[in-house]
Amino acid sequence: MKKSINWPEKIKKSGTVLLIISFGLFLISCGTESSTSESSATESSAYSDNGTTFKVTVSSYKYYIDGSMQTSLTLKQGYTYYFDATDSTTDNHPLFIGTTSAGGSYTYEYTSGVTKSRTTTETLTFIVPSDAPSTLYYNCGSHTLMGGIINIM
Repeated sequence: MKKSINWPEKIKKSGTVLLIISFGLFLISCGTESSTSESSATESSAYSDNGTTFKVTVSSYKYYIDGSMQTSLTLKQGYTYYFDATDSTTDNHPLFIGTTSAGGSYTYEYTSGVTKSRTTTETLTFIVPSDAPSTLYYNCGSHTLMGGIINIM
């Protein structure tokens, strides 16, 4: 059995009901508590800071970034990032940035702004170019499906 709400005639005619319902659904989907300072903090932390160093390790044929398996990264154009692959677990897993997630070869290697690509014992540096694709991947040159997504803002 459907229950209907008796809205006053003035509200029905003005379309305010639709606005009220839409706003209510918006609050439900976004959460009801927010403030300007909180949303600004969220926006600025949506990508890693300029100069961030990511500690790269390997376990069970998966890359770990700062201890998290195959974590997705969000990087910003014009910023510099460091992928520290000096841990002994990376010795047989040459790290590179690619345009596909496959890995296992360097067919789709992305080299713009990248130094020390294919490293197993050093730090790969990535200065994100302004024309970088919106999605890249960190991969292993020797093995498939070890890496993760790099989102570019």
